[in-house]
Amino acid sequence: MKRLWLVSSPTWTVAYKSEVKRHRLIVRIAGLSRGEEIKGEKKVLMVYFLSTEVPLWVLFFALGVRSDKEVVDLIDYDNNDPNVVNILFASIQEAEKFEGFRRGRKALEYVDESIHKTQFPPTERMEECISMYLFPNLQHPTQKAQFLGYMVKCLLLASTGQRKSDNRDSFRNKRIELAGELLERELKAHISNAQKRMKKTLQKSLDDGRPVQPVAFYLDPSVITNGLSRAFSTGAWCHPWKKMERVSGVVANLGRTNPLQTMIDLRRTRQQVLYTGKVGDARYP
Repeated sequence: MKRLWLVSSPTWTVAYKSEVKRHRLIVRIAGLSRGEEIKGEKKVLMVYFLSTEVPLWVLFFALGVRSDKEVVDLIDYDNNDPNVVNILFASIQEAEKFEGFRRGRKALEYVDESIHKTQFPPTERMEECISMYLFPNLQHPTQKAQFLGYMVKCLLLASTGQRKSDNRDSFRNKRIELAGELLERELKAHISNAQKRMKKTLQKSLDDGRPVQPVAFYLDPSVITNGLSRAFSTGAWCHPWKKMERVSGVVANLGRTNPLQTMIDLRRTRQQVLYTGKVGDARYP
């Protein structure tokens, strides 16, 4: 699972970050409209998913939760803070606008209807959307509901001052793609390129009426080798989703003579490069 992102401005929000837009989910403490206040509070829990916003309670029941008590147990917030209690009660009342959402598949139908009112709705059925786009690393709806409850708990703890929010300007919160992710993406791109070339060569051979040869005859391994060599020599790696663009990164030797040398190399912020070019600050994707 990706790391959660907690912010307090402009409103208390916890976000599940992902490179794929449809996999992202945001839970926030939103304000009620005028005339709907409960005990002076104007805050409810809302979920932003697949370009639409639905009440948190409705999404929990769409994931198969059967009672309000089960939702509270999933959130697992032990402190009886009156502000949090008011937020939970307000969230239940906000969900009550969707009549009968606790019965059968009503909650699932409400979420499906809300999502399909967006400008670019998904073509899949609601069950498939939940399986494919809502926490795709988790398989069962119960696991998804548990993780959603954990997100809400983190949000409530942060809003009551029991947990620190994230500093977006801190370097430790910057997204850095390390060797495994960069190599995986680079290999996929070059293997795909080699497959396309192999198909063209094979098709041309068949069109000319030549006998079929072993696969090694049509596959050019230098495509993969030269592609990886170029990435390692220049520090230019495949873009996560733009095929025609590259992202700059750091390519350096990691000394492992002793633990101290390894730590020094890992913490180095300026790196000498072997190819022709100026020596500058480390470049991160």
